[in-house]
Formats: sequence, structure tokens, C-alpha cells
Amino acid sequence: MTRTSRHRSLSRAAYQEAVAALKARHPWLTRQVVEPAPGHLAVMEHFVTQCELLMKPADYRHLPLFCATTQRDKLSMRVELVGASVNRDRALLDLIEAARHAAQQHCPVCSAPVIGGDANAGQGVRCKRHAATIGLYTEDLKRNHKLAVAQGLLPAPAKAEKSIRGEPLDPSIDDAVHALVQALPEMKPPTATPEQPARPEPRATPQIAFLEAAGLRSFVERHRAKPEEKARRAQYIAERIRSAGHERRRLGELPDDWPELIAEFQRDFPNFAELTEVLHDYFALHAMGDGRVAWSPILLVGPAGIGKTEAARWLADRLSLPFRVIDMASTQSSSPLAGSESFWSNSEPGVVFELLAYQPKANPVVVLDELDKTDQQRQYDPLAALYTLLEPRSARNFVDLSIRDFSIDASHVNWIGTANGTDGIPAPLLSRMTVLHMQAPTPEQVAHIAQTIYGRLRAESSWGSVFAPRLDELVVSQLKDLPPRSLGLALRRALGRAAREERDHIQVSDLPVTLAPSRRGIGFIA
Repeated sequence: MTRTSRHRSLSRAAYQEAVAALKARHPWLTRQVVEPAPGHLAVMEHFVTQCELLMKPADYRHLPLFCATTQRDKLSMRVELVGASVNRDRALLDLIEAARHAAQQHCPVCSAPVIGGDANAGQGVRCKRHAATIGLYTEDLKRNHKLAVAQGLLPAPAKAEKSIRGEPLDPSIDDAVHALVQALPEMKPPTATPEQPARPEPRATPQIAFLEAAGLRSFVERHRAKPEEKARRAQYIAERIRSAGHERRRLGELPDDWPELIAEFQRDFPNFAELTEVLHDYFALHAMGDGRVAWSPILLVGPAGIGKTEAARWLADRLSLPFRVIDMASTQSSSPLAGSESFWSNSEPGVVFELLAYQPKANPVVVLDELDKTDQQRQYDPLAALYTLLEPRSARNFVDLSIRDFSIDASHVNWIGTANGTDGIPAPLLSRMTVLHMQAPTPEQVAHIAQTIYGRLRAESSWGSVFAPRLDELVVSQLKDLPPRSLGLALRRALGRAAREERDHIQVSDLPVTLAPSRRGIGFIA
């Protein structure tokens, strides 16, 4: 039997017959979802046979959860045994991982061996014959190929030339003619047009293993024997984790135009040049890889009201990442970060667990506000959890105090701390962060910031289109001595007064009567 006949695509009818035969050999699959790629059927049957070695008679009666599908040419499986022990769960997870890796070594269309398949990659690998094809079944492959040829995306297949007698021409004749043409100096071939640059391959979305599924199941099972309220709470937490992606999480990615984003950040926050440079370095580095948004913990040190927290909020918004601000000055223990101990009747998970477990992205932006004003003399140190969370190696196995059954990967959180100084921050924490000293903006920079804030107010408000696109220069000159935090308050008040007069622009008389005389002040007096 030749290689071609062994590895060929299946029609949709032949595939359905193969799946029906698989279910006939393993009747417990009859009411389960079994839809792997045609090329992964052999891997699927081997996995089912191995899985049955772990199953008990009760598992067949209770019809365990079994779901096998294909996503981006990869084998995707969800299997759960009812009432399984931790060891059986772990063995099942090992089999699933082995099957996923085995499937990546075979073309999803024809099952031909391929090299370089990685189960953690975002896209499966096809053999050379099907690398440029679309679809999994023979009918789909042919139809999509015809469409691609008709639209000029693929060259039309060359027809074999024949002689007058209908016999195939000898290919060597073409070579001889070509050599003759090349020997004639007056018959040079036309200059070839430069080839269009190849389109870059679409980048797979980076993902991480967020937690162990066996640990989550153990957490739910352990709480079933507890009072009804705690059992419902455990089930609720598990359901939210599963709905957000189960044991895997995505990482937010840099936009394709990230250099423009850096330039825009520099324009909107001109006094944060040092932070702009740091972010530019990290973004350029990760753009060469999988494009994830990531930076090492950063501490912004500078006067109050210059826009430290607002800069972090701006980054999270433009990068489409979850965002949270934790007021460290009012924190009395580490429970807001790491959760409260499970023996308390009102025990709750911390902010880190909720951010990572209940939404699909594992690299949110978290601001530790007023880090230098934390009261460290209390019995429970509010900074204790940060020694683990700010260290990537230990953060990979972070355990929330409220849920100790399993750990989560918190090593991809993008931390930004803010402080007015470094005196109140322990040295071990400072050593875990990149400390950047931010200066208050100059009057010229404040003028630009005022225009930016005014534009943002117009864009975010239903009444924004009523007012002029830009502030009058006389108005801007009166705002130059205000810190950025106070600019928004002053502009909102002035817009309100202009609305009372039914004007579409702000005048100097609309500004608060007495502006703060010092740029280090906290605002203005109306």
C-alpha cells in the first residue's frame, strides 16, 4: 500500500461512518460529542481505549462527560469521570495531554505525520499537501480550492501538453528550448516585477495553563459535604471559573499599531517620558515573540495629582485589559489582595483571584495606589502578599487564602505602584520593582494635557458634540498652573457654566473664581 493511499482526506459521509463505527465499538460514547478532525480519528480511538482502563463499571452507568472536537486544526477534549479520585483525575489529565500532543503530530485532514506540532500552540499543523488548503473534508477541500483559483488567490493547475498524436511531450524538450533562448543575446526575458511581500502569518493568541482542573474538582467535591451555603458558594466559584475558560486563560495582545499607541501615550502624558521609554522597550521585545502585553512591576514616584493612576488607566483602556485600583493607604491586611482565611464564616477571595478566575484574560493591569502610605505596624501586614505576587516564579503558584485547594498562575499580572516617595516602602519590595521618578508637568505640558482632557470629556459625554472642538488659548493660559488632577474638575465646572449661558465654548469667566496659585496644590476654590 502506498503512502498516498494510506494518508488521504475523507468525504463527509466516510467520516460520519468512521465515527459511527467508533461509537459502535465503544457504546458508552453513543450519547457523547465525538467530532475530532478526520486525521485525528486514530488518535481518538487510542485515547478512548486507554481511558476505558481508568473507568469503573459505575462510570459507564453514570455516562461520564466526554467531548472531543477540533479547534483551529487542534484536538480539543473535555473528559470528566463521576466521583473519580484525585489520582484517577490526574491520570486522566495525563492521557488527555498525551492525546493532544499525539494529534499535533498528525495532519488533521489526512493523518499524515507532521513535524513541529505543539499542543500549546494556537494553531494545528498540516502536512505539505494540505498546508495551503481550507476545510477538513474532501468536498470542502475541492470547493474551496476552486473558489481560490476563480478569485486568483491560487494559480490554475497547468494542463499537460500533448503532441499532435495525443502523446505527452517529453519535458526535456522544454529544457532544451529554454537553453536555446537563453543563448540568444537579443531575446532577453523581460524584467520581472518585484514580488509583493508575503503577508505575515496570523499570530496565535498566547494562552497559559491557569490552574489544574483536578484541583478545582477536588475543591467542589470537598465542599459537597459541608453546609448548603458553603456548597453553593463552591459550585458558584467553579461555574464562574469554567465560564471564563476553565483551566486555561488568554493573554491580552499588543495591537498591530502599538508604536502609534506609544506615541499617543507620550503626547497625552508628556511628563511621563521615562515610563514611555520603559513601556516602549517591553512592547518591542514582546512584539518579536507572541505579542503579549507584559512588563515587570513598575513603581511611579512623584507628587500627588500629576496623573500616575490616570496613566495606568489609559494603558489598560487602550490595550483592552482588565483594570483594578487597590487603595493601599486604607488596606488593613493582605486580604484584599490574597483573600481572607477560609475558617472565617465570611471568607472571600481576594482581588487577584477574582480578576484572574472570573474573566478570560490573565494579564490585567493592577494599580497599587499610595503604596508608601500603607500602615505596616498592624498585626496583619497589608504588604505580605506582594512578596509572592511581585516575584514571577512564586506568583505562578499563587494560593488565595480563601481557596487553598488549588493554586493559580498570577505571574502575568501587570503591576503599577504609585507613591509620593519611597521612604515608607520596604527595601525587599523596592527590589522587585522598576522605580521611576515622575516630575510634575511644565506649564507648556499642562496646556497640552488640558486640551487632551477637554477632548476626552467631549468624546465620553452625550453632550460633547455641542461644544467647540478645542479650548480657547486664553482659557488654556489660565489653567497652566493647575495639576492634572484638578484640570478635569475645573473643566467640568466651566462646561456647566457655559451650558447655563447656552454657549458652545468656554470663556475665562466660566472658570472657577480662584484657581490654585501653586502647581503643587490639590485643586481650586470655587
